[in-house]
Amino acid sequence: MTYKVLVLNPLRDYIDKLKEATPEGFSLTVMSPDASVAEMSAEAADADFIISGVEIPEAVFRAATQAKFIQYMSSGYGQLPLDVLNDLGIPVAQMKTHSISVGEHAVTLMLTALRRIPASLELLREGAWRPDLDETSYSELYGKTVGIVGLGNIGRWVGKVVRQGFGAEVIYYDSAEIPLTVSELIPATAVSLDDLMRESDIVCVNLPLNATSEKLIGREQLELMKPSGILVNVGRGEVIDEDALIEVLRERRIDGAGLDVFANEPLDLSSELLELDNVVCTPHMAGVGWENVQRRIVTGWGNIQAVLRGDVPTGVITEVKRAEQVLVP
Repeated sequence: MTYKVLVLNPLRDYIDKLKEATPEGFSLTVMSPDASVAEMSAEAADADFIISGVEIPEAVFRAATQAKFIQYMSSGYGQLPLDVLNDLGIPVAQMKTHSISVGEHAVTLMLTALRRIPASLELLREGAWRPDLDETSYSELYGKTVGIVGLGNIGRWVGKVVRQGFGAEVIYYDSAEIPLTVSELIPATAVSLDDLMRESDIVCVNLPLNATSEKLIGREQLELMKPSGILVNVGRGEVIDEDALIEVLRERRIDGAGLDVFANEPLDLSSELLELDNVVCTPHMAGVGWENVQRRIVTGWGNIQAVLRGDVPTGVITEVKRAEQVLVP
């Protein structure tokens, strides 16, 4: 028996690697990003498994009545129609491979802001050299207090890197209960959100978007930050009140920010965030990297094999964790 695996709206960089990694006994059907809803739905109707990119219409998922598992290729799943996916009665999994690349990117944004790399590059282009720099405006990460908002997989990796690599003190806020053993491994101390904003030299936001996280960090929280504070966001842009953030950055009420995600994406080229000299912006690329591509592909195929064995795949976000009916060759 050959299992049909349907790939919906894949990133072009993944297609060849997915094909190369396809195990024996599986056929891969890759839909063009330009495919219509009707075309995608027709292919989904008899698919055994689905590997899904972002922005897939609900109708396509509803058509997948024969599917036993859906692997979503992103870590953030706030845009997925969870009610529809739960109605399908099959496990649907997010990708949980991003911790290393996103964590490294978060630390890169911290260091870039602390060391004022973009501003220093501009000065260099203007002919300035070390004696022309204001040494009091540059900072180290060593010994700073890093406040992590969201101690999930990414937040834990950030905490581990800044603690073990830079000797930072780590505090965290999370609405979910974090096992004591997890926070002790970093180590990190749980505090309230207000205390985190008040005590941190660097605030690192790693939260997904959901009903409880949208605009969690608003004007009131931002105004608690130290004047020397830096805010980094590698979670979702909507978690922060972007207008309030622009205001405190413009008025230098905090020292700077490093942002990989934004309230509206792609970021409008007229956004003031691109004009402020105390902001480092990157184009939602924290999870980008060949190593992570390889991890995603290995995880996706591994999860499909787990379903066939009757096991629970990693990263399941639906109410159903295990496929009720496993296809038998």
